[in-house]
Amino acid sequence: MTTGSTTTTSTATGEPATTTTGGSEGPATSTTTGGSEGPATTTTTTTGGSPAACTEADKEVCSDDIGMHCGLTYEYWKDRGEGCLVNKADGFSVEWRNINNLLGRKGVRPGGKDHVVTYEADYRPNGNSYLGVYGWTTSPLIEYYIIDSWGNWRPPGGEGFVGTVESDGGTYDIYKTQRVNQPSIEGTATFYQFWSVRKEKRTSGTITVANHFNAWERQGLTLGNFYEVSLVVEGYQSSGSADVKVSIE
Repeated sequence: MTTGSTTTTSTATGEPATTTTGGSEGPATSTTTGGSEGPATTTTTTTGGSPAACTEADKEVCSDDIGMHCGLTYEYWKDRGEGCLVNKADGFSVEWRNINNLLGRKGVRPGGKDHVVTYEADYRPNGNSYLGVYGWTTSPLIEYYIIDSWGNWRPPGGEGFVGTVESDGGTYDIYKTQRVNQPSIEGTATFYQFWSVRKEKRTSGTITVANHFNAWERQGLTLGNFYEVSLVVEGYQSSGSADVKVSIE
């Protein structure tokens, strides 16, 4: 669930400037109460990435769910609208129609600093959406994003800029934003969000997550104990689809 600053609202060209309360706020035009809060009572832990070969059948989920598929933890969440996540041997696909907020993700739990995510996506957002690496830490509670592509609105709207980092052939802008009394993996809470947002969109490549975590640390943005490192597709007040191949080392 992405947001702008809680003390000043972010304005993007052509987008209204209000604040949402859940999910990825994108261009904030209404108030939501959900978010990519992860499971409230269920924790699934993995220690590895994608296996060399997976023989599991595709698994479709169309309501909130968390589980394991082909060696990775998947999670699907939405508040309103229609959509489904399909887990595949080499990744996942997700589609959504007229949703308010939706996240489909697949990754490693608890994960850690040294993962390298390689992906290729047929990414077709119609409206606001994000594609990239996503996760949470605890102690402190932090929600983080490494965004490689987006829909109509570039997150998080320009507020909270603290610097840049060069990684994997591109330049990313670093931001720190805050959410106050919003959904999280620990229930309703106040927490910071750390962002790396690529200046030029791409829909395939490698994301060396340590490059971003180290850059955040240099800016005083300290992560806690890892809850996950996932490849996410998120939609906000939009429709769209994505077919993602992903491996995590």
